[in-house]
Amino acid sequence: MPVFAAFREEMHRLVELAADDMASRRFGRLTTALALVELNEHRGVFTTPGTHVPARVHRLLTPENRLTPAHRLRLTAVASLIPTAPVLLALTPALRALS
Repeated sequence: MPVFAAFREEMHRLVELAADDMASRRFGRLTTALALVELNEHRGVFTTPGTHVPARVHRLLTPENRLTPAHRLRLTAVASLIPTAPVLLALTPALRALS
């Protein structure tokens, strides 16, 4: 079945990406990318279409996306309002009884 074959191929790629992430946390992103290049340059994977190694190296060399300070502030404000929702929901009948 083509679905299972695609799943197997994607699973291999995800395992490799997870290994890249673990190695980059331990040794750094640049060191991991250089190791990938050195280990695979003689195999011709950088000139052969359909290989995942160039994408993995590019992923390691691009900086991680970070949230802007304004976006982080908005997320913090929304997260701080979340605990107040159950309190307001519980107090609504009491507030209606008082008015």
